[in-house]
Formats: sequence, structure tokens, C-alpha cells
Amino acid sequence: MADPIRIFFAVLDAFPHDQISGDLTPTLWSLAEEGGWSREGGRSVLASSTYPNHATFITGDAPSRHRIFTSRAWSGDELRPAQDVGPRTATLFDACRAAGRKSLGLFGDQNLVGVCGAEKADEHWPPRGVLPEGAPRGELGFGADRAVVDAMDAMDRSHAQFVFMQLDEMDTVRHLRGPLGDAVLEQGRSTDSALGEILERFRSDWKNTLVIVVSDHDHETVNPGALDLAAEVAARGLNVQVDHEGTSALVVGAIAEGQLLDLPGVVGTALLSPGFNLVWGAPGQQFGIDWGLASQHGSPRTMNQLAVVGGGHPAAREIGKEIEASRPSGLGWAPRIRTLLSL
Repeated sequence: MADPIRIFFAVLDAFPHDQISGDLTPTLWSLAEEGGWSREGGRSVLASSTYPNHATFITGDAPSRHRIFTSRAWSGDELRPAQDVGPRTATLFDACRAAGRKSLGLFGDQNLVGVCGAEKADEHWPPRGVLPEGAPRGELGFGADRAVVDAMDAMDRSHAQFVFMQLDEMDTVRHLRGPLGDAVLEQGRSTDSALGEILERFRSDWKNTLVIVVSDHDHETVNPGALDLAAEVAARGLNVQVDHEGTSALVVGAIAEGQLLDLPGVVGTALLSPGFNLVWGAPGQQFGIDWGLASQHGSPRTMNQLAVVGGGHPAAREIGKEIEASRPSGLGWAPRIRTLLSL
């Protein structure tokens, strides 16, 4: 009987899809040589932001099904923080538990424990989505990449067949320093090093290991100032709710496309689910509050995702050829993992 496959799924939050080279990112470069790399990048779901795309990675479902449309989730008749609600549909952690497959979940962004339903994993970190006292943090208060490396060392990795991990610091750096530049290149080197350090813990069974590395979204430069669409729809007497999401906004309720395009700053719309419309503006336009950030995400312009596959398992080369030939969708990873793990 063949040894069971181990799947290591890593999300490098906001990592540029084309920032890979032998000198700058030797870990990612080595993985790409084993399997493959989508040079055009994968495609996210909308909104192109962290929580809806992580919910899609862990379920294989679109926001219309898992109901996490932005940083908030639709629950009952209201929008609530996504980490307090979690995805409405079954996750890979649920499927692993039902099939008797050991799973682990580790997240730099502590809120992703709830967003991804990681309480159902055999082990998860940070516990219950709360960063431990003294854990290294990034500049925006989320767990630093170093914290995730240390957490991996503290876990019982033996016999784990599915590992889901997120490193957060690239997202922080791009928010604060801009989408491109020396700071982003240097953070790419650092995040790649952290990934490599973690993967070394799995080298003893590399021939049975498949590594999938993705990002959740890209970034775009933003202009000072932000449009408050919630105040605008209230002033117009429109019976809708608005949830601002960086360079996009979710409008919930019955409203015609023409009414959406008539809102100030709105140049595009997408229907995500009946009664749930995403809107966005011209490049640089923010919605909601100007947090003083150098770059943001949410609009279709930030849908590019990193997509690299490697490892010693034969599936690495097979999947690698596929993603090099055709751009992968964030929706496609969970169904493939279910098949490979016989979930």
C-alpha cells in the first residue's frame, strides 16, 4: 500500500504573484522547479480581500455559498465580523475530521481561525483566535511570520495529512509601504525564508508531500480620502446596507444597477449573490474611511493570486503543468484537495 499523501497549503497573504526568482525567493523558486508556477497568477473571488478568499480556499465555495463577502459575514439579517460567524458551508477541516485525517491550522492573522473554521482542526494556532501574550506581532497587530514558525515547532506534526498555514506580514508591508518597492522585495525575501524554514520540518517525508502556495489578493495604490457610500445611500433614502471594503464596497438589498452606478465614485458593479452587489471606483478610489494606508485591495484590479505547486509527490508535476497552462481559480483548490485526500 502506498504511503498516504500529505498536503501542505500555504497562503502568503498579498504576496505578489510575479515576485519569484532564484535569488530573491529560493524556496518558492525550488518549489516551482519541482512542480510549477502560474506566471500570470491565479484569480481570486470578489471581494478581492483576505477573509472571503480564505473562506473560499478552505471550503471551495464562492461567497454566495459560504456567505463571507468582505471582512464581515452575512448572518441572519445583518453583517457581523467574519471571524465571529465563520463559513456557512463545510470546510476541509470538517472533511478531514469526518474521514479520520489529521489536520493542522496555523495563521498569522488571528481572525482567520474563526474565518476558516479552524477550531475543527486537530490542532490550531493561535488558540481560539487569540494571539498569546508575547507572540511576535507585525506592525498592524497581527501575528508575525516568526510567530507562525515558532507555533509550527510546538505542534505535533506526526501523521498530519493536511496542513493549512497563513503568513501575514507581506500584506502589512504593502498596506503601509505601497504595492511595490524595496520594502516589498525585502519582505518577499523574509517571507520566503520563513516558508522555507517551516517546510524543512516536513523534508523527512518529502516524497509523499504536496505543497501548494497561494496568495489571497493583490494590492493597488490608493489616493488620500475615501467616499462614505453608507452615508450617501442613507441620504438618498435607499433601503440598502453598505459594507466598505478598501477599494470596493458591498451593497446589500434590492437596488438596480443604474442606481449603483449613479452613486458617487462608483464605476463598476458585480452581482455576487441575489441582493449582494460589489461596487468599485476608478484606480486609487477608497470607500469608507481613509486609514492613511499606502495601498488597499477589494476591487477586481487586485484579483491576482500567487500560485506555486511543488513537493516530492507526483501530483506536484501534474498540477504544476496545469497551472502553467491555464490560470487557476481560488475556487479550485479545495475540490482538488478533497480528491487527493479521498475526503
